[in-house]
Amino acid sequence: MDLFVRSIYLSSALSLAYLFLLYRANPLRRLPGTTVTLCFVIGMIGVIPVEGIRLLLRLPAAGGAFSAFVTAGAVEEGVKFGLMGLTIWKFPFPDLAEPLDLSIYFGTLGLGFGAYEDFWYIFSSTHSAWSAGDIAHFQTVFHEILLARALPGHILFDAIAGLLLGYARFVPGRGRTVRVIGGFAVAVGLHGVYNMIAQYGGMIPLLSYVVLLVGLFVHLRARAAAHSPFNDLIELVEGRTSEWRHPRPPIEYLFADGFYWPGNPRGRMFEIFPLILSLAVLYPLLFGIIYLINTGIVGLFR
Repeated sequence: MDLFVRSIYLSSALSLAYLFLLYRANPLRRLPGTTVTLCFVIGMIGVIPVEGIRLLLRLPAAGGAFSAFVTAGAVEEGVKFGLMGLTIWKFPFPDLAEPLDLSIYFGTLGLGFGAYEDFWYIFSSTHSAWSAGDIAHFQTVFHEILLARALPGHILFDAIAGLLLGYARFVPGRGRTVRVIGGFAVAVGLHGVYNMIAQYGGMIPLLSYVVLLVGLFVHLRARAAAHSPFNDLIELVEGRTSEWRHPRPPIEYLFADGFYWPGNPRGRMFEIFPLILSLAVLYPLLFGIIYLINTGIVGLFR
């Protein structure tokens, strides 16, 4: 039980560090903390249907391009896209107000999925050494798996794909379906390449790939922010433009939650309390429930 709880908190700590950076990715606005937390939890729940699909289709667990792009890439991203379509896509204004919002939410959903995945790898890889009381072997395995799981993956795949989905959500027309399919293809492709490099490339190529993805997201995020309705609102009020290209009137964006202009965007202190409460109490409970459900699913297929 001690190892179980430690693995939970460690995986949560790694994920919440990345969540903090993603949460601040929008330079003009801070999204509601409770909504971001909901996306994180939805991502964690996503591991349940993924496990069921893999067992039902008897997909290979690891090794080779098929596993990298189908067992992991297509199945995991397919489930995450389905959950996104049922939840994030339907968020009302102003919770969801621009493409960058959807990117942050979807990246958070992917991060929640990755948090449980990190927990599972840490717990399952070290459990035998911990149970046997082999502290030296436990520490060796623990440090190896911690290093392997420390790099961000799901958050980058889905934050990048989420920008395409965001444009599909806010730019109606015949190109919407193409953008959604393109977003899915991007997520699966990035995910599959990540897994292939992790299997055959080693740490340095994998780290280089992660740095490349971070740079790509930063670039795309800057472009999205430059065309943000909140940025256009500032230019409109300051008289630098008279063009307004967005479906809602400027006044609605001016009073949108999380937009504090003039000045820098800032979060409300009380919004961090649900995150702290979840980390301390609710996350361990949720991890335990998902673990039991997954164990039950595996047992049904044996």
